Amino acid sequence: MALLKNKMKLNTIALALLGAGFSVQSHANDMTNPDGGIVVGYWHNWCDGRGYQAGNAPCMTLKETNPMYNVVDVSFMKVYDTTEGRIPTFRLDPTVGLSEAEFIEQIKELNTQGRSVLIALGGADAHIELKRGDETPFAEEIIRLVEVYGFDGLDIDLEQAAVTAADNQWVIPEALKIVKDHYRAQGKNFLITMAPEFPYLKSGDKYVPYLERLEGYYDWINPQFYNQGGDGIWVEEENAWITQNSDAMKEKFIFYISDSLINGTRGFHKIPHDKLVFGIPTNNDAAATGFVKEPQDLYNAFDALKQQGQPLRGVMTWSINWDIGTDSAGTPYNSSFINAYGPYIHGQTPPPPVVGKPVFTGLTDTRVQHGTVFDSLAGVTAMDKEDGNLTSSITVEGSVNTQVLGDNVLAYSVTDSDGNETKQARNVEVYSALPELTGVANTTIKIGSNFDALSGVKATDAEDGDLTSQISIEGSVDTSLTGKYTLTYSVKDSANQTTTAERIITVSDGSQICVNPWKADQVYLTDETVSHNGKTWQAGWWTQGDEPGTTGEWGVWKQIGDNDCGGVTPEPGIELTAKITGLSNEYSVVNSTTNVTFSITTNDTASVTVDIIDRLGNNVASHSASITGTQAVSLTLDNVDVGYYSMRLLASNADDSVDERYSFNLVADDTTPPTDVPAYEVGKTYADGEQVLGSDGNIYQCKPWPYTPWCSSASYAPAESQHWADAWDKL
Repeated sequence: MALLKNKMKLNTIALALLGAGFSVQSHANDMTNPDGGIVVGYWHNWCDGRGYQAGNAPCMTLKETNPMYNVVDVSFMKVYDTTEGRIPTFRLDPTVGLSEAEFIEQIKELNTQGRSVLIALGGADAHIELKRGDETPFAEEIIRLVEVYGFDGLDIDLEQAAVTAADNQWVIPEALKIVKDHYRAQGKNFLITMAPEFPYLKSGDKYVPYLERLEGYYDWINPQFYNQGGDGIWVEEENAWITQNSDAMKEKFIFYISDSLINGTRGFHKIPHDKLVFGIPTNNDAAATGFVKEPQDLYNAFDALKQQGQPLRGVMTWSINWDIGTDSAGTPYNSSFINAYGPYIHGQTPPPPVVGKPVFTGLTDTRVQHGTVFDSLAGVTAMDKEDGNLTSSITVEGSVNTQVLGDNVLAYSVTDSDGNETKQARNVEVYSALPELTGVANTTIKIGSNFDALSGVKATDAEDGDLTSQISIEGSVDTSLTGKYTLTYSVKDSANQTTTAERIITVSDGSQICVNPWKADQVYLTDETVSHNGKTWQAGWWTQGDEPGTTGEWGVWKQIGDNDCGGVTPEPGIELTAKITGLSNEYSVVNSTTNVTFSITTNDTASVTVDIIDRLGNNVASHSASITGTQAVSLTLDNVDVGYYSMRLLASNADDSVDERYSFNLVADDTTPPTDVPAYEVGKTYADGEQVLGSDGNIYQCKPWPYTPWCSSASYAPAESQHWADAWDKL
C-alpha cells in the first residue's frame, strides 16, 4: 500500500510538471552532494542588509561566493503574498543584478566545481502556514523549482511562529519525503538539511518532529547557535551553566552543546556526529549574539570531539554576504569567516581512496520504514578513473526484509577492467515509529459524575494511521467513591510494537485542589513549584520541557512534597492568553534615551511582567502589573545603545502561565523628516520609489516591482507591521 501511494504521488507530480510545460531538457542536474567537510553559507536574495551593529551586507552574484563555501543556501523560498495562496515559492530579486538565465547558469557553474546549491525554506519573516493536504502541492512546487533552477536540495530554516504554525510539522516532512523518493528513483540524492535554533532541539521541543519524521531522509543538521543570548546548557562536569553568549565560555559551549546533541544527552535530541554542522554568525553584524571572536576556540572544541571519535561534519554561517560586508564605519570584513574556518574544515577531509580502485558514493548507513520497499542500489554509484561509470557492475550481497525490524548488513563490491576490486559494507536499519497515545493525562473528576475512559483518547501510528479502535484498557473507576484510580492504556501496531500509558483518575469531593500541574510547553523560573506524578516539585533555575522526576539528583527539579492530587486542576477555566501589540520594529535613540510604547492584552486577570533585555542578556527595563483586558504601556530606556533588543512577556494566574518573546531595534535619530512627506495611508496605491511618513516619524520608500503592490496593504504597513521591510525601505 505504501508503494502504491508513493507511485500515485510521483505520477501526480510528473503530470503537473508536464502540464506546466516541462520536458526532459530541464536545468536539474545530478544533485551535487559534498564529500568530506562541509562549509555552509547562506546567500541573500536581496541587497544591502542592515546589521545588528549598523553595518551593511551587500548583494552579490553566486559566482562571487568564495570557493571554500562548498554548500550555498539560497535565501529564501517563502510565501511572498498571502493572497496568492499558502504554498511557498522562490522569486529571484532583480536588484541582485542577475537575470534568471544568469542565475541558473551560475548554479550550474558551482555544481561543476563540486559545490551544492540548496534553496532555504523560511527565514525570520516567513509567512508559512501549510495545512494537511498540502503535501503533494508543496512537493510539486519544490520539484518545479529544482527542474527550473537546478537546486540540489532544500534547507528547512523556519523560525519563530512558523516552526509550529498550522500543520507545518507534518506537511513539510511528508512533502520532502515525496521529493527525496522522487529523485531517489532517478538515482539522485536530493539533499535535506535544517537550521533549527538550538533551544528547539531539546527532547520533545519544536524542531524534534521534523527530525523524527525525516529520520533516514535528512543529510545533515546545521543548528543556529546564535541569537539566543544567555541560553545554554547545564554541565554537571563543570558544575556550571554554560551560555551561548559568553566569550570566556565559548570553547566549552561549542564542545558541550555538540557533545550533548551527538550523544542525545543533557536533555537534547540526538543528531549523529557526522550529520551535525555547527552554525555560527559570520561577524557581530550578522547576529545579535553567538559570534566566535577567537577561531581557536572552535578549533579546540572540534579537535576534542574528534579525539573522542565523534568529529563534526563542518560549520555553517549566516551569511556569505556578511562575510564580504562592512561594519558601521565602512571597514570591510574581508572574508574573515571563510578565511578562518574554510582551511580548517576542509583540512579535516578524509584522504582520497587508493589510486586505481573504483570509488563508491551513496553508501552511507540508512534507515527505512517498516513495510516499505527498499532498493539497495538507489542513489548508489561507482566511478573509476580509467573506466568511468561502473554503477551497472555493482554487486550486492545480502537483503533487507522491511517486514522485520532491525539491522541488515549489505556488502557492495565492484571490479574495474584492471581487476581492482572495491568492497564496502552498509547497514540498513528497518524501523517503525511507536504508536502514540494522546488524551491520557491524569485528571480529576467530581464524585458522582459520568466518566468515559476513552473520551478524548486517541492512538495514532506513522505507518498504520488511526489505531484508536484497538486501544485496550486495564483498570476501572468507581465514580461513587473518592480516591485515586489507575488505568493502563495500551495499543499495538502492525510491527508488533506496543505503547502503554498509565493514567491516574482522581474522584474528588472538592476538598482537595491542585493549582499548578506541570506542562511541557510552559516556562518555569527559579523557585516556581509544580505538581506532577504524585509529587510537588520546585525549579532550581529556568526550565522548559524538562519533566519533573526525570532530571536526576542534580537536575533542575527538586521534590519538595508528596501529594499533588493527580497533577491536574479540577474543572479548569479558560486557558490564559496574553500578548503584546503595537510594538514597533524600531525606536529612535536620542542622547542614549528612548521611549518604547506598546499594549498588553490578556483574556483573564493575570499578573504580568515585561522585561526588556539587551543583546548581552542584561535587563534594561521592566514593567509589572495586574491586567484584565488591555493596558497601554510606555517604558523609558536610559543609557541605552543602538542595536538589537528582546522583550519577554510573562503572565500568570492561578491556572495558567504564558511566556512570549518579542524583539525590536534601537536606531540613532540622525535624520529630521521633511514636513512635505505625506503620512502612510492603508489601501492607497503607491508607486515604485514613492515616499511616506511612518507612524514612528521615519521616512519609508516603496520598493520596486515585484514588491510595489504590497505597499498598499496593511500587512506591510511601514513601522507597524512586522513584515514592513518586505515592501518598504527605511530611509
